[in-house]
Amino acid sequence: MNVRARRRTRRPAKSPFPTASFGLVLLLAVATIFSSLYLRDRYTFSLQSPVKVHLQWPLVIAAKTAGEDAVEAQADQFGHRLTAYQQYACNKFGSACRVALAIQRAENPRGACEIYHYNSDGTLDWGYFQINTVHLKRVGVNLRDLLDCRANIDFAYQLYQERGFEPWSTYKNGAYRSFLRNP
Repeated sequence: MNVRARRRTRRPAKSPFPTASFGLVLLLAVATIFSSLYLRDRYTFSLQSPVKVHLQWPLVIAAKTAGEDAVEAQADQFGHRLTAYQQYACNKFGSACRVALAIQRAENPRGACEIYHYNSDGTLDWGYFQINTVHLKRVGVNLRDLLDCRANIDFAYQLYQERGFEPWSTYKNGAYRSFLRNP
């Protein structure tokens, strides 16, 4: 037998892009270019980073308050120690610590910092003390700060100094009392 007769004919190598996929990619590219040229007259396009990295230290430290208010606030925790944020709030609110922490727990039982709640009037409550978005109209107050626990507590204390606990609905309707051991 002839050696040459045994040789098989080689098949052409397959393309990494099947013809149908290549056509679809080409069509999408043309549509994108056309729409961007058409829309460029009407809109502004800007690229932004799709990923935002926020690094924060996982350990929260706050000085302990040794006063009677802190002891009573500790009793309201039903055997649990005050968290660093609760301790920080006690340091800010002083003698109003118990009521402030009861309001905070009534508003935000998990004690989460980066949390929000929709209200029936279309506003939102943000952060540790659930500060309402109506306060974003104030100079120097922004949403990013309201999601930071310490800044949220600082702003809650500022509201308290201005208007007492009236800004919080759980104070007005008395719901905070269920978070006090001896109301």
